[in-house]
Amino acid sequence: MPKLALVAPKPDAGTTLQRLIEEFLQAPTKTGETRSRKTGLIYRDALEGVLLPYCTRAGVAEPAQLTDRHMKELTEGLLDGTGSRSGRPLAKATVHSYVRAINTYLAWAKDSGETIGAKAQRPKLERRILDVLSRKEIEAMENAAALERDKLVVRTLADSGIRLGELLKLSSDDVLTEGRRHFLRVQGKGSRDRKVPIAPVLAQRLKRFAQHTRRESPSTRLFLASKRSARTGDYAALTQSGIQQMIRLLALDAGITKRVYPHLFRHSFITWQLEGGLNPILLSRIVGHESLTMINQVYAHVTMDTAYDALMRSLLAE
Repeated sequence: MPKLALVAPKPDAGTTLQRLIEEFLQAPTKTGETRSRKTGLIYRDALEGVLLPYCTRAGVAEPAQLTDRHMKELTEGLLDGTGSRSGRPLAKATVHSYVRAINTYLAWAKDSGETIGAKAQRPKLERRILDVLSRKEIEAMENAAALERDKLVVRTLADSGIRLGELLKLSSDDVLTEGRRHFLRVQGKGSRDRKVPIAPVLAQRLKRFAQHTRRESPSTRLFLASKRSARTGDYAALTQSGIQQMIRLLALDAGITKRVYPHLFRHSFITWQLEGGLNPILLSRIVGHESLTMINQVYAHVTMDTAYDALMRSLLAE
């Protein structure tokens, strides 16, 4: 993901490209939802800080003037530094993100009735082999935590696969019991709610913790800071930076030498479930992926040997 750099000075605001970019940035997504602030900044940086300056240099003012040659020149300029704002080559991952945002805009403009035939080719990225936490390492981190709150943060991230931002939004009412089944009600990207299955033991622990939290604070948030705010006198909600630091220190206390961060729990959860033979379509729904693309691209380290083992377990169970 590109660093959100300062947006370059805008070219002529009267061009059709500029007008369409402003409309695109204000338009809802295909599902009718508003983009998050972070996503909006990424698109604005790619379009106003990369595409428009290039089009100004190339003398392109209308969408119909854009060609595949222009897109190839833009991409190559970012990769070799001749077209970047800093004058230095950009990483392939950064260029990949910029080009993806630009292509999304071009497709939107075409769907809006503009004559556009150009499409940029994204640079190929090397597939990363993700590090994964073991269940033993998760247990060691939970044991290293002194507070039940911190133990539950570790266990919830590990056993649900939810994102850090989703964890921070949890309220005490989001721990659901439906008959003998237990779920977390999670507000995902684009304010889309989903239910994430959790084990009965974790559900019981979270409910007990929520009852304790409610006695201490009127806040509906599940996970709160340890100290009261000097301004309000109440316990504030935990922050991303607070949990990131907590996870890092717990990993050190547990004797884990690899880099541990909140999203690693999500990677680990998805890997464990794939290795256990969980249907990828069901898994994508549990973790809030809109498609199987992410699982197919990122989790290629789950080998055919693992797929064979899962299949044999299924067949031998019959």
